Formats: sequence, C-alpha cells, structure tokens
Amino acid sequence: MDVIKEINDKYMALEAEIDQKLEKVQIEELKLERQNEKLAESSNLHPPAPKVLSYEEALLRNSNTLKALEIAKARLRSRSTYSPVEKLLQQALDNYRKELESLQEVKGKSQEVQEDHEEDNLYDLVMQNVIEAKKQQQQQQAKSAEL
Repeated sequence: MDVIKEINDKYMALEAEIDQKLEKVQIEELKLERQNEKLAESSNLHPPAPKVLSYEEALLRNSNTLKALEIAKARLRSRSTYSPVEKLLQQALDNYRKELESLQEVKGKSQEVQEDHEEDNLYDLVMQNVIEAKKQQQQQQAKSAEL
C-alpha cells in the first residue's frame, strides 16, 4: 500500500507543478493579448506607411500577377471552346420545346372540339328533357281526361 501511496503522491506533486506552469502560461497569454490590443489601438492612430517595394520585388510581383492572369485566361478559353455535345444538347432542347408547343396546340384544339361537342350534347340533353316533359304532360292530360 505504501508503494501505491508514494506513486500517487509523486503524480499529485507532478500535477500540481504542471497546474502552476499552466497558470503561468495563461497569465502570459493574457498579458500578450493585452499588449496586442494596445498595439492595435496605437497602430490605428498612426497607420503604417505603405510598403515600398524594391525594383526586383516589384518585378517578381508583376510577373506572378501576369502568370496568374495567363492561367485564368487559359481556363476561361478552355471552358468557352466549342463542344459538339453542347450542339447536340441544344438541338435536343429545341426539339423538346417544339414537341411541347405542338402538344399544347393539339391539346388546345382538342379542348375546343370537346367544348363544342359538350355544347352539342348539352343541347341534345335539353331537347330530350323537353320532349320527355311534353310526353309526361300528355300522359297526365290523357289520364285526367279518362277520369
């Protein structure tokens, strides 16, 4: 049991030491953050002068910029090149639109024909009802005449 207690004491002492070091590090970090805040405030009051590049640095920067522009230009050129697939897709799209328009025209015409047919059927139904009503009226008159 004494061995276990010694080991525990040893590790507790190491933990305490590590905790103290951690607290010191945290205090130093807070100090550093405060210093950075003070520097940021003071730099806002006095903005830094623009950096002047040397001739070689300017040449390097300009050549890198030109290289990046050439790469972007090449990408755009490769994307805008003609592709037969695009033409086929465009033809398919045009054919689909034409077919859709023709189907809508046919549907519109069939609706007109159907409406005309419904009007004819409605007229026939009304006339049939009128004839039946006349027959019933005649039958009723005949029955009342018999009585």
